[in-house]
Amino acid sequence: TMIVLEGRLSVTSEAGTVTAGPGEMVYMPKGANVIIRAHDEGAVTAYVTYPHWRTPRP
Repeated sequence: TMIVLEGRLSVTSEAGTVTAGPGEMVYMPKGANVIIRAHDEGAVTAYVTYPHWRTPRP
């Protein structure tokens, strides 16, 4: 999951294109091929990943 902190960007995958701005999140499944494009002057992002060594609890 990518969180946009500043600016705007677009994420394109086989599923289509999503545009996100500050405070919005973009989910990118493991192994997905994506193209990330920043708009205007760029963007600042943070990434959150679930530890691969754990199984999610229901």
